[in-house]
Parts: sequence; structure tokens; C-alpha cells
Amino acid sequence: MELENNPVTKRLIEKTERELNHFLDDLATQSINKMSSLFAGSGVSRNSGHSTWGYLFESLAAELEIKLTENTDLYKVAQYYANKYTEPQLRKKINEQINKFKPGNEILSELIDVNFNNIWTTNYDPLIEQELDRRFIPRNVIHNEKNLVNIDRNEKVNVYKLNGDISDLEKMILTKKDYDHYSNSHTLFLTFLKKELISNTFLFVGYSFTDSLVLDCLSSINHLLGGVGNTHYAIMLVNQETTIEFEHMVDDLKQRYNIQAICITKDSIIPLLKKLNARIREKKVFISGAYDKVKNEVVTQSDQLSQALVTSLLGKDYRISTGVGKRLGTLITGYSYQYLAEKGFQNKEKYLSMRPFPFHKDLSQEKKQEYRISMLHDCSAAIFLFGQSKKTTEQGSIEKTGHYSEGVYQEFLLAKERNMTIIPVGSTGYEAEVIWKEVKKNINEFPYLSQTINELMTEKDPEKIANIILHILNEVAENKRAN
Repeated sequence: MELENNPVTKRLIEKTERELNHFLDDLATQSINKMSSLFAGSGVSRNSGHSTWGYLFESLAAELEIKLTENTDLYKVAQYYANKYTEPQLRKKINEQINKFKPGNEILSELIDVNFNNIWTTNYDPLIEQELDRRFIPRNVIHNEKNLVNIDRNEKVNVYKLNGDISDLEKMILTKKDYDHYSNSHTLFLTFLKKELISNTFLFVGYSFTDSLVLDCLSSINHLLGGVGNTHYAIMLVNQETTIEFEHMVDDLKQRYNIQAICITKDSIIPLLKKLNARIREKKVFISGAYDKVKNEVVTQSDQLSQALVTSLLGKDYRISTGVGKRLGTLITGYSYQYLAEKGFQNKEKYLSMRPFPFHKDLSQEKKQEYRISMLHDCSAAIFLFGQSKKTTEQGSIEKTGHYSEGVYQEFLLAKERNMTIIPVGSTGYEAEVIWKEVKKNINEFPYLSQTINELMTEKDPEKIANIILHILNEVAENKRAN
């Protein structure tokens, strides 16, 4: 049966299409404000070859001669297996299926890009931790109540593993007995979960809501708050076999638990997450540039341009990321803090991300690239100003090397590779001019600059340059939303 021939699937998808922009705007805003959390179910791990809950218990059910259905209580199946073959044998069998290295997957990669501070999961496997490690993102793993003292609210991603972790087989929540005692054995865990369900907006992915753990928490919260809690979102997959019962379940999630289902087909999940990430990055820009020894008029120009650009960007709700390049980076951060203080903004980290490049370390080229990626990975645009380094100058003249700053040029290549909006202010000279010339030569690759490329080379007035940059950023954002 084709999707269009299933009236249930058609209704659910059409409803999602009507609500999609609100979902993207709301979750993007909450993510920018560091007020969003991810809840990853076994569906996320399945895309890397890990077993879903149903498949994980399939072999146990077969040995017990139990036929699994959508309504089978899997905790009971595990309990029956433990009763017949002993609990150590049950945990050994589960360990054999889960404790294997699996590669990451595109869904998880896109979810990590959202920059959730807290990730909750019922999965036992280490897939989330492995992906964070691969991306050099610091993290804490909390899989028992003693780990709760290690929670980091600022620098690290906290991964809460509600059912335990494969590294601690004895403490994993597997059987009906484990589950029945959960509220007593994991009181603090549930308290932390309830607190976050009240304060944050959750995105549920790969989670079927077949157990009552989360829904019981939400039911308790809604009862106490009179049904005025946060709206949460759940990405739920539909296909030609989606039933009317599923539609009723989706409605129940909304009516009783404030969970809005985003119903899409399997092949739509990656495009949807990419749209979400584009919406989050839309108003965050990376400013690349530095200089060592330059003429006094260049110092004055950089000071005035930094102030004008920072004031214009922050005044229009853009957020800034900087690697704190020599001299220029100090101006960008200084004027940012000045503006934010004058306007009374408390959460300065929301508007300014400082990721200083460790110039004092003798890093390999690979490590340098990792640092550069971390500086611009969550930005939609890169602005290039000046760009002159002592190290590049020592390697030879511009005629010999072709560059004033190899580092700034590498950031240009990374931005181009990541399809970011690139704005080289050639009138500031040095590497920014080198990049401007390359962009001008290949202007067909940068159609959003076709009307302003020459102004970026000739305009010297700081206020006018800032206005040109804002015009480009706004126009690109509008075009992306329209498409």
C-alpha cells in the first residue's frame, strides 16, 4: 500500500507539515538558549547496527517459545528468561549482543550538531559517548546515582543512561523486577529527569513510549502544574502500515503529556534534522582574522571596524564565534562584552563563543584542523578580516608563499567545504584580500555575493561595511528559509 493510499499516514504527515515551521523555530530557539535536551531511544542506535529493544529480546523469547508482538512487555520476557536460566546468564547474553564497537550514524551526527547540553537515553550501548569522543566533545556519563555528583552545567555534555550502561552489567535495568523497583532504586535519577522535563524542551528520537518511565514523570508533572508544562517534541516514523491506533496514541501524547509528534517517513529524518541545524546556525557567524605588525592606520581601521561590526551583529540578534586571533580577536571580544554589558545581557556565552586557538602549543596539522573545525562547526557564515601572521611572514613574502596568513586561509577552506556563507572584506587587506580575489574569480560558486563583491573591496567606512555584511547575511537566511 502506497503512503497516499493510507489516510492515517496522509493525515499525520499533513498535520506535521502545517506545524513544521513552529517546531523548527521553537526548538532552535530553545537550543540557542541552552534550554533543550535530547532523549535518544534504541531507534537511534539501530542505525549503527545495534539491536532495538524488540530485536535484543527476540532470541530470549525464542528460547522461551514466546511470540513477540507490539504489545509484549519485554521486561517480562527478560524476567522469565532470568527465572528459567538465571540472571547472570541473561546479562551475559545481553552483553554478547551489545558490547561491540559500532560506527556512528548520520542521524546521531546531526543530533550531536544540535549541541544539546544534556542527552538522556534508555540505551545500554556506548554509541553516543563514542560519537562525542570522535568529535572531541567533552562529556560526562551518568549511569548510576553516584555519578550525579559529576554533572557539569557548562563545559561538558551530560549523558544520562536511565537503564544503566553495558560497562556495569549488574546494575543494568533488564528484568521486570528491576523495572518494578526503579522508582525506589533510582529516586534521584527520576528527580533530575522531572526537573529537566519542567525546565527544558525535550526532543525524543527513536523512542516508542512503550514503557511508562517518561510518561509517568510527565503525568506527575502535569498533575502538579495543572497541565501548563513545556511542550516537548517526538520525531515519529510513519509508513504505509501506520494504523489508526497509532494516530490515537499520537493524539494522546499531545493531550495528556504535552508531547507533539512530528510524524515523518524514514527518508525524511535526515533532511528534517539538517533543517533544524540550519535554523540554529542561521544567526551565528564566525569572525576570522588576526594581525601582527601593521601600520597605525590599520590598527585604527581594525578598532573602528570591530566596534561597528560587533554592534551591528549583536544589535540584530546575531551570535559571534571567534578564535580570538591575535590583536583582532581582542577587539572583537572586548567590544562584544562592552555591548552586552551596556544592554544588560546576563548570559554572555549565548552571544559570544570564544574558542582561543592554542598558539603556544606545537600542534600537528591534524590537531590544528580539529581546533579550527571546533571554532566554526556551529556557524552558518564566516567573515574574513585582515589576516596577517608572523609565522607565515617568516616563511617568505606574499610573492613567495601566496599568503599573509596560512591559518586564516585554512579557515576559509573549511568554511567553503562546509557550505558556509563566506564574506571576505577585501578592503581590510592581507589574507582577507587574498580570499576576496579567489572568491571574485569564482563568483559563480558564491552567488549571494554577486551584487556586493566589489563593495567588499572598495568600501572603507566601518559602518557601511557592517551594513553590507548584515545585508548579505539577512538575504542568505531569507533565501534558505524560502527553499
